[in-house]
Amino acid sequence: MVVLESIVPVLILIVFGAILARVGFFAGGFFKDLNRLTYFWGLPSLLLYKVAEIDLQSEAGFGLLYTMLIVIGASIALAYALVFLLKVPKESIGAFVQGSFRGNLAFVGFPVVYFALGQDGLDLGMFTSGICILTYNTSSVTLLILHSRQKSEKPLRAVWKHGLRNPLILACCLGFVLNLSDLEIPLMARRSLVAVGQLALPLALIGLGAGLKLDELKGRLSLSVVASLINVAFSPVLGYFVGRSIGLDPTSLKVAVIFLSCPTAVFSYVLAEMLGNDGIMARNIVILSTLLSIISLVLAIALL
Repeated sequence: MVVLESIVPVLILIVFGAILARVGFFAGGFFKDLNRLTYFWGLPSLLLYKVAEIDLQSEAGFGLLYTMLIVIGASIALAYALVFLLKVPKESIGAFVQGSFRGNLAFVGFPVVYFALGQDGLDLGMFTSGICILTYNTSSVTLLILHSRQKSEKPLRAVWKHGLRNPLILACCLGFVLNLSDLEIPLMARRSLVAVGQLALPLALIGLGAGLKLDELKGRLSLSVVASLINVAFSPVLGYFVGRSIGLDPTSLKVAVIFLSCPTAVFSYVLAEMLGNDGIMARNIVILSTLLSIISLVLAIALL
């Protein structure tokens, strides 16, 4: 019953978004704008006031962060090993490796952790999310530039534009500044951030469902399946054992496994195309990992 109470609200919102998109309830382009609202304002508002108020001395938070970073590094290493073993085409290496480790913490991780573990779990997840999102973004951009068909003359500018100038990262940085300087967010501003931030979690799931289009799967899917499984199967299993070896408390371990069960971030497809990589494979990985993550998330919540 606890598993159903945790995961069913998530699935309902995803299915709700898919139904709204299928029946044409909103005009064309609505969900694109909805995702922009969530990405640029909703989630950053949530991160800003959460990070500004978390306990930066939390040992549990650091343990969770170490677990995430170790697993991210191991997933990248495994993906590169499989690049050689499976003879991934040169033009697809960047999309393959990126899709193997980049989790969608913002649109999937935060809502699932909140519904499964409540406010305490979400607060703990916020501690590590900023650094993890920064790691995802900078690593992805660097890998995509490295394997791009069109070599960039200014790679550092690309890392800044597509990796560091992320609204989620900027919100986390501002939150850390406020936290370290012991500055409190004025009450009226905080209430506004809370109101906007509370919209972000359900809207993220509705937008995810609306954008899930199976008819866009194209080309050879085998490599996309492999990359998806690294992300939503290998990563959470490894995260469980790493977290246990580090000595994570039960809540931190659950947050780590849920975060590592998340599908590949939707923006990875856009980024792959912008930086001259295999956009078709990147899109396939997003769709397949999203479908597979439903299984991995259910199992993560049930088993833990």
